[in-house]
Amino acid sequence: MTELEDFNNSKDIETRKVQKLGSSSLFITLPKKWINKWNIKPGDKILIEISDDGALKLLAEKIKLLSSRRSVRIDIDSLKQPISNVILCLYTLGYDEIVFESKKSIIQKDIEDLITTTKQVVGAEITEASENRVKVECLLDAEKVGLESLLRRMLNIISRKIDEIIAELSNEPLKDNGINQEDLKRVYLMLLRHSMGSKYDMSNSLNKNILVMMNAVILLNISKNIDKIHDIMLKPDSLNTADISNIKDILHKVNDLLDEVVMSILFPSLKRISNGLTLVSQIKELLSELNIKDTLLFSYISNTVEQLQTALENSSCTLFLEDMPWIERNFNVIR
Repeated sequence: MTELEDFNNSKDIETRKVQKLGSSSLFITLPKKWINKWNIKPGDKILIEISDDGALKLLAEKIKLLSSRRSVRIDIDSLKQPISNVILCLYTLGYDEIVFESKKSIIQKDIEDLITTTKQVVGAEITEASENRVKVECLLDAEKVGLESLLRRMLNIISRKIDEIIAELSNEPLKDNGINQEDLKRVYLMLLRHSMGSKYDMSNSLNKNILVMMNAVILLNISKNIDKIHDIMLKPDSLNTADISNIKDILHKVNDLLDEVVMSILFPSLKRISNGLTLVSQIKELLSELNIKDTLLFSYISNTVEQLQTALENSSCTLFLEDMPWIERNFNVIR
């Protein structure tokens, strides 16, 4: 048996002759067995995937849409914990249909807690609820909301919080921006779903998603710090004029640093990383001039800067996922 025959026997492979249509077009017919199995009809769309190794993969669009929908069924009796505790995890892992079943009656409080929890996530809703079964469907495809858009939303929410503190320190009228920590958490959960629940596992893309996710966690913590700074700054009586001026400068630079952290991970750039490192140095110099080093306020501001520095280091890693002119890969390969 030849190597080709052995390969053909290991898979369901058919041979097709390339034919000519018109003056320049070439075509092949689709295998009848495949057409019947997947009920392919005239007018159906076929996705064509071209690989670098010369392979050509055909996939019916309706099959891809069906296969890309993720579902999970949970036995509540075996779970032995409230179903509301696991819904956020399953949402972030990319499941589109989550079914909870029990041989006993589901406790009404568990259903009420589940309703409350689903309100915390965008696109999730309970579509079925009976005595022994509850189904949650995630009707929003997070992958259709760009990673860039989600990260920008997190950036904008935190930036507006910082602007609010600066306005208060400057005795400027406050704008009701109508945002809170729950808004940030909803965007954060969408970003996690986009990253962790991605249906496409390209290696560089996956690595970038992990870095984005790490920075999203940092942004969430920074937002909590900003809230604490804001609460303390409501009573600025203990601060002298010089400290207030320095804190305003620090917060302006923190906003600029936030922008460099987010933009450099979305669009890898040596210049942005360099700008970010310069801002870190400038902020640390301003911190050294403050006369409040033994206070909680100083601790929260310092911690915010440290976390932003870590986030900038994460962002700098994306440079090495790109084909930069100053990066040579596989240089020791014998050609």
